[in-house]
Amino acid sequence: MKKREMEPSEIAQMARNFSVMVRVQGPDPKGLKMRRHAFHLHQSGNTTLSASGLLLPEGCLRDLHQTFEYITKIHHHSGALVITMASVVEPFLTAQHRDNPTKELLPKLIPDARIDVLVEEREEGRKCDSSGTTSCWLPSQLLAFVDVSTSSCAFMSLIGAHSGSHAQVSWEVGWSLAPVSNDPLTGIGAFQRQVGKDNRSSYDSHGNMSLDEPNSAAAMAMSATRIAVLGCSTGVFKDVLNIDASQPQNRGDMLLVMGSPFGLLSPLHFYNSISLGAIANLFPVGANRRSLLMADIRCLPGMEGAPAFDKYGCLAGILTRPLKQKGSSVEIQLVISWVAIATALSSQLQNKAHRSLVELTERSINSAQSASVYCSSNFRRSAEVLPRGSNFPSVSGSSLENALSSVVLVTVGDGAWASGIVLNKHGLVLTNAHILEPWRFGRTSLLGLMDKATRLSVEREKSFSQLHQKECQVERSSLLQSHLGSSEANRHESSPLNSSYRSYKKIAVRLDHMEQQIWHNARAVYVSKGPWDVALLQLESVPNELRPITTEFASPPTGSTIHVIGHGLLGPRSDILPSVSSGILANMVRIPGAGHLQKSSILGTEESQIPVMLQTTAAVHPGASGGAVVNSDGRMIGLVTSNARHGGGTIIPHLNFSIPCAALKPIFEFADKQDAFILQVLDDPNEIISSIWALQTPPSPTEKSLLEKNKREGKGTRFSQFLAEKQAEFTPLKDGGQLIRGKFPSRL
Repeated sequence: MKKREMEPSEIAQMARNFSVMVRVQGPDPKGLKMRRHAFHLHQSGNTTLSASGLLLPEGCLRDLHQTFEYITKIHHHSGALVITMASVVEPFLTAQHRDNPTKELLPKLIPDARIDVLVEEREEGRKCDSSGTTSCWLPSQLLAFVDVSTSSCAFMSLIGAHSGSHAQVSWEVGWSLAPVSNDPLTGIGAFQRQVGKDNRSSYDSHGNMSLDEPNSAAAMAMSATRIAVLGCSTGVFKDVLNIDASQPQNRGDMLLVMGSPFGLLSPLHFYNSISLGAIANLFPVGANRRSLLMADIRCLPGMEGAPAFDKYGCLAGILTRPLKQKGSSVEIQLVISWVAIATALSSQLQNKAHRSLVELTERSINSAQSASVYCSSNFRRSAEVLPRGSNFPSVSGSSLENALSSVVLVTVGDGAWASGIVLNKHGLVLTNAHILEPWRFGRTSLLGLMDKATRLSVEREKSFSQLHQKECQVERSSLLQSHLGSSEANRHESSPLNSSYRSYKKIAVRLDHMEQQIWHNARAVYVSKGPWDVALLQLESVPNELRPITTEFASPPTGSTIHVIGHGLLGPRSDILPSVSSGILANMVRIPGAGHLQKSSILGTEESQIPVMLQTTAAVHPGASGGAVVNSDGRMIGLVTSNARHGGGTIIPHLNFSIPCAALKPIFEFADKQDAFILQVLDDPNEIISSIWALQTPPSPTEKSLLEKNKREGKGTRFSQFLAEKQAEFTPLKDGGQLIRGKFPSRL
């Protein structure tokens, strides 16, 4: 039976049955255990950390995977399980077990450390909503750590580190307070070593985790995808609900996360808060079952471990700590899929767990001291199996799928990348002019438009803070040299445009069709010389399976739901498909219909005000330039061009600008008719449009008339007139009295 899509309020009500807050506390006289956590409490020599968790009462899952059966059997546990991120518990392990995370023997917490779980205790017979509930802390036992190897592999692929350790410098794990290094004095292992003695607890006072050792990418991936399994009693759980695991997700599908950000400050205020968003991307590319989800959602420290639910109220996975771009505030929220968690153990691990069970029968477990088992598995194992007994409805294809197939990845030279849009079956691709001629689009406004082309540095030894200063720049001198001196031949002769654009650096376009990625050489056939940041590329070899974008020229109403599709942040090294971010159409700038819009034969509109700029609230990052803004039907309404930055240089992802399709009608007309004359109107100068895209107030009619008059007269004429007037003013007169009576210009 097909499941019904639920409203967010319904999902939130259901989610309260499975969401908890995890608190871990223990002695920490030197204040070291808090240093990897942005939010903590340290007083009287004790440190307390908190995170969110997924509560699994007995019988709530129709099929409990063997992973958890082994864990509960080892510890003779019968009760509810809580799944959270291992990072909140690891600082309180004994030194012996911190230094040996793959040890088969059961690790233990340090003396006097304890774990508690905050759950909602409901009145019997009532559903778990915001009424009729009380919260209570339950003591919990640490049962196991599990490395979710398939998610670790996907994490490595995401940061582009699968090809070697030299690719590690651009990303780090977010929500950390201090860097991690190889300081042996702390007694903390490869994933937990901490340095320094700064006891500040401000979220922003330090950077995030920076792993610089040779295996840092692998360490970062494993640390970010390791989960902890806790056990607690079931006495307070009444009327347990069942929950299903989620079906495979699509980009753009809704996602709801329930967690407790900053829960230590006041559980009353922050316990089980809701974040609503959508799935931006899925990893690994091409896999039947995805082990890692990129979420377009706003989350805060303390929400790691929070359960994520899909539009049917099914369990999609748990939130992990975000991936953070070094040298910036950009974060990528990630969700470990439930399928990956449920199938994390290989047959080798099961054998190890079996041997551990034999060991445990020969000794008693001290219930006052929690124990755990690290589950080792092949880091590169890629098999993913859906738990047996699952009977899920099939999810219909997303309305975004066709639009997603129309958005391509464009690379220029060896480093810069952006996005592009397929316009027709002949291989014509629309993108931004600034990726080819970046010097024409500098910071020209009071807000400061971002330098829009993303540059992927090949200088691996530099820190990302240095690279980030150049990340959105392409050096003018090198591009000019390429523009003048490139000898690359263009063999495609089908375009009616001239060959004046043949000398740019090598251009390549990657097509993503049915999750197959194919690269094609391309050449620039048109670059606008007017105020519009647009360019056209022509594929040199045209494949059969091209999916041109479907357009919508009618002006969408402000407040409409929109999606931005592009290759922001993660470029060709990560091998991922275009990502989706969602928001609304926040504003639209219009001008009186004039210029090329009146000359275009496909205008077909009587609007007196023509849109020339769209402003959206969707997250746009470097690399998304040239991507598509689409409506809820998957029809393109705009071309992503730029976003704003603060005066200090910080990019504002949720304040971005796009060119409406109505303003690009000559482009689409050319794609249909192949008449180069149509594009000439885009090269006409237009002071109003130029000022709008510089985020400046357009000149008034009076100012415009004065400017046009001055332009006609010329600078030389006006300067000669000025000299003549001054000369007449000071000319000696025959009558000296008249000279005395004359008025000299005042200098006061």
